Order: sequence, then structure tokens, then C-alpha cells
Amino acid sequence: MKIFLTGASGFIGKNFYKLAIKKGHFIYAPTRAKRNNNNNIKWLSGDFDYSWKNELSNSKILVHLAASGLNSSNERDIYDTNVFKSINLLNNAIKYKCKKWLIISTSSEYGLIKKNKSLKFTKKTNRVPEDDYGLSKAIFTDYCINLAKKFNCKVRIMRIFFVYGSGENKKRLYPSMLRAAKSGNNFFIKNPLETRDFTNVKFVSKILFDAMNFNKKRFKSHQIWHVSENKPQMIKSFVKKYWKIYKPKGKLILNKKSNVTFDHISDKKSVWK
Repeated sequence: MKIFLTGASGFIGKNFYKLAIKKGHFIYAPTRAKRNNNNNIKWLSGDFDYSWKNELSNSKILVHLAASGLNSSNERDIYDTNVFKSINLLNNAIKYKCKKWLIISTSSEYGLIKKNKSLKFTKKTNRVPEDDYGLSKAIFTDYCINLAKKFNCKVRIMRIFFVYGSGENKKRLYPSMLRAAKSGNNFFIKNPLETRDFTNVKFVSKILFDAMNFNKKRFKSHQIWHVSENKPQMIKSFVKKYWKIYKPKGKLILNKKSNVTFDHISDKKSVWK
């Protein structure tokens, strides 16, 4: 199967396309950087909302991972990428008859409704985004659903919870901790009591790959799913588990002033059968 994949050069995108290629699929991937093609992936030089007539026409499914906001404070860029360019992408997909979409969203759509309390989000939880990233994704997913209904498309909205693993941005928790452990440095845990729904990127990739099969769990126009291993734990427990593996010389230092105890938790583990 031919897949039109945005965000292929990102953290989740890299893990996803490697799995898809391993399973025998072909990838069209827009990119702003110059990359080498091979027999299983064709890098397209340009932004993801360019026309891409031939590639979208030949693709059985659109997997939209590209987003701005996790590592950006530029409000204009966040909405330009996550809303306006993404809407252009869908309009092009409709125009060129690519009508099956896997839209990757985030638990940030929900916001943090109850501070310092363990609230598990369900797919029916009211969304109250607290930042531009979460709001932009919520706006776009609602637009996706309306387009799917209007133009007889099928869309799955996949709301991903906290992801860690191979290829993650080096400034984030997991790679920062590993780097400190390997180098023998101390590691400062900013919010040790915060509970997160830690989900490995390999698990995420598998769920997204399985979700491309639109013959499973039949539906009319749209579905919304959580992507989570549903293994919530405190940050200090998560860090200690991996810290011990490397038998580091450095020490873990907990921020005793932190009172943050809550982050997004899914109500259930993602299972695709």
C-alpha cells in the first residue's frame, strides 16, 4: 500500500515509517530538507500542503503527523501549521481522491481540567485546551470531522498521550536522563511527583500502523481513539527505573519545591484487534 505521510522526519514519524516499510508499504514523505530516496520511501521536496497531485492520487491513505507547538512558542507558526496548512492538505487530499485519513492529534486537546488530581480522560471528556498547541489541534480535528462528513471521507483521530523512546528530542525528559546517566552526571528532576501516562514510541507506531486498516472497526465518517499504554507513574519512579540500568556515578536530585502531581492520563490502554 502507498501511504502519504507528513512529519516523517519527526520523532514518531521516523519510528512509524520504519515499521510501515518493514511491513512492505511504500511512503511518500514531504520534507523541507534534502534526503536520499530508496526503494521504499520517496522524499518530496516541499511543504506538506503543496499540491502533490500525483502522490496523493496514488496513495491509499493519508497519515498526518506533522505539527508545530511541542517545541515552539511561536503562536503564528503553531496555527499556520496545525490549522491552515493542515486544512489545505485535507482539501488537496479530497481533490485528488485520497479519502482515508489517519490524523495524529494529542491529549493536549483536553487541557488540564483538574489541577493536582488524577483525572483519567475518556474520548467523551470535554476539551478545555490550555495552550495554543492543544487549541490548534482541537480546532483542526473538529474541522477534519466536518470535512469527512461533507465529502464522504473516513477519518480516524488518534489522540496520543505522553510518548518517549528512541529518536526523541534530546531536550526532553527521557533522553536528558539517559545522557546524564551515561556521562556520570547528576540529574535534576523538575517535577518528581507529576504522574504521566508514559507510552513507548514503538507501541505508538504499532497502534498507528494497525489503525490504517479501515476494514477493522467499521464506521461511517469518523472515529476518535486514544493512543496509550495506560501505565501511569510518577516521573521520579520512571526515571529511577531507567537510571538503575546504567549504574551511574551521578545522583538523582528531586525538586522538593514542586507540587505538580498531575498530567494527562488515558482511561484505558489502546488495543487494536
